[in-house]
Amino acid sequence: MNIFYELAFSFLKIGFFGFGGGFAMIPLMQNAAVYQSGWLTSSQFGAAIALGQVTPGPVAISATFIGYKVAGLPGALVATVAIFTPSLLCMYLLEKFYLKVRGNEITQAIMHGVLPVVAAIILTAAISLARQSPHYFWQTAVIAAVAALAISRRVSYGLLVAGSMAVGILMAFVRV
Repeated sequence: MNIFYELAFSFLKIGFFGFGGGFAMIPLMQNAAVYQSGWLTSSQFGAAIALGQVTPGPVAISATFIGYKVAGLPGALVATVAIFTPSLLCMYLLEKFYLKVRGNEITQAIMHGVLPVVAAIILTAAISLARQSPHYFWQTAVIAAVAALAISRRVSYGLLVAGSMAVGILMAFVRV
């Protein structure tokens, strides 16, 4: 039963401190699942994040995969409930109070202060995941092209994902 407490505690912490959404949770999940607990290898963790990106819904659903790898179906349930409970609780409280204070100067200052931290956490997650993947020149070129097109917002994100997949498939056949 101890593993279920560990899963619940780890994913509750991630849920509470993963400000900025799912991508900001990735380094916290990696730290808990790979470095602290040793539940997954770096490669398995990368697969968990990839699976979370393929499925509809938030990145935090990767917790379900991690929980499943650690303790089967009950582990998946514990990890999923634990990671989503803090955000559901926060959303409930915010719904009650935020509408009253959203125009407040202090509230605006807090929101502007948190924004750079969230951006840094997401960048950290991207760098951490990039270290685990194979490095080819074409991958760097695709990353740069997708970043430029996404920042300019001239191309839809769906098209960017589809185009990146097509390039990856093409490059897999070219190397064979």
